[in-house]
Amino acid sequence: MQKLNDYRFLDTGNFKLNFSVYSFIADTIAFIENSAKLSHLLPFRYSFTDPLGKQDWGNMFVTKLLATHEGNCHSLAYLYKILADEVGAKCWLSLAPNHIYIKNYSDKIGWYNTELTSGTFPTDAWVMVTGYVNPEAIKSGLYMDTLSNQQSIALCVLDLAKEYEFQTHNYYDGFILKCCDLVLQYHPVNPMALLLKAETLKKIYLHEREIKFPKPTVTFNEMQNAYITLAKLGYREMPEKMYQQWLKEMTIEREKYANKKVTEAATKK
Repeated sequence: MQKLNDYRFLDTGNFKLNFSVYSFIADTIAFIENSAKLSHLLPFRYSFTDPLGKQDWGNMFVTKLLATHEGNCHSLAYLYKILADEVGAKCWLSLAPNHIYIKNYSDKIGWYNTELTSGTFPTDAWVMVTGYVNPEAIKSGLYMDTLSNQQSIALCVLDLAKEYEFQTHNYYDGFILKCCDLVLQYHPVNPMALLLKAETLKKIYLHEREIKFPKPTVTFNEMQNAYITLAKLGYREMPEKMYQQWLKEMTIEREKYANKKVTEAATKK
């Protein structure tokens, strides 16, 4: 575990709390058990098995991460945010294509990123260039923006919708659409909610057309508007093979894209 040295700014407490949460997740923690025995808590690991939750959305949950000590960008970022909120450290969830990470702010460094999949601090330029993020998506707030606490909680509603989809494949009773609309009420540019809403409306429209529903145009127009909104906001989906390659590069070449100002601020005397 890295030792913090001489970070002396107005936000010293917040910086050290955040670094402690990061260390708990990314470093090996030594502790005394039963007043005598020295034990070690190993870092949480990234699981390359079903990282997008396509086989089982439960693989995205923090409960699975805590039970197995293995997770993904979704559950690792959520755990960081949960722990940070509990100890009073300020941080923000942020979105990139197929990805969730942590944004932090330091009086000395300014804004910086905390990436739990590789346990490092990538620069904004690296996130943008390698993460399939275009300038329009940043300008619209679709990606790389900070989420408020309400918007972060809204992500849990989206998780509920995704698990409901996985368990029931029921797109027609309105539950998934209600969840998407609730998320969009608090976070109008949430790319995952917009996409799930568009794809759900598409399934409903195709079903209505199949059974020759008298007036399917309403559903079609709503579906079209959802897709158009995503396009205007700068949405692009990273192909899964590219995402897998991105994850591997991030793990293997972690120092290549690291923001060294963060570790220097924390460890240099």
